[in-house]
Amino acid sequence: MRARPERRGTVTCEVWWATPSGATALAALLEAAEHRRAERLRDHDRARFVTARALLRLVLAARTGTAPSELRLDTTCYRCGAGHGKPRLVGGDGSVSFSIAHSGDRVVVAVADGTAIGVDVEVGAGTGAEELMSLGASILAPAELADYWRLEPSRRPRALAVWWTRKEAVLKATGDGLTVPMRSLAVTTPDEPAALRSTGRARSSTAAMAVLHDLAADERTVACVAALGVASLTVVERDGDRLLASATAPAATGRA
Repeated sequence: MRARPERRGTVTCEVWWATPSGATALAALLEAAEHRRAERLRDHDRARFVTARALLRLVLAARTGTAPSELRLDTTCYRCGAGHGKPRLVGGDGSVSFSIAHSGDRVVVAVADGTAIGVDVEVGAGTGAEELMSLGASILAPAELADYWRLEPSRRPRALAVWWTRKEAVLKATGDGLTVPMRSLAVTTPDEPAALRSTGRARSSTAAMAVLHDLAADERTVACVAALGVASLTVVERDGDRLLASATAPAATGRA
């Protein structure tokens, strides 16, 4: 019988929040593959993608001492070898883990050392009753679905967003993404502190020891970050808009 992996101690995760920007200076921070991907996206999707990748590169540059545009990210999928996998930093000692998410007018980047992490955000949870019913059945385990139906109808949209972000944060941390059905995982109810109850078919041997942390959010936004194989998680939320502005100001870019 394989021994259960030991938990590491407390890990600090930095979470950077930003607003999607169409500033052309941000694109200068990206590499060629990211430019090609951005060109295939529609305007708002392009702004979110470019902002997220630029912010990630600035945060990683501060940790690695490498210029943002010189960092290389690998998105090879571990399942099929295509380029849609969880981004990884090429080179270095492999200790830095990161995750990106965006929804609506929010972009979030989470970075930590020594543990795999995942982050997810959902903005504007409102949807029709029929769509809610279909979504609930597709992402909730049987016990969660029972909890869902006990909620007042007005609370169900936000509750589903909480369940979704908690589960997707775990699946991003493991690298499984949506290849593992969300309903095969179980997490605590939206009224309880974020925690994982069961891992379903998630890939990582440390997924059962995932620690979840709901992020500060407004009335329209819910978000969660997950870390694997740690005893506890300390989350520090930071202003990504300020970091982006300082990096693209004329003095930072060498323009008069």
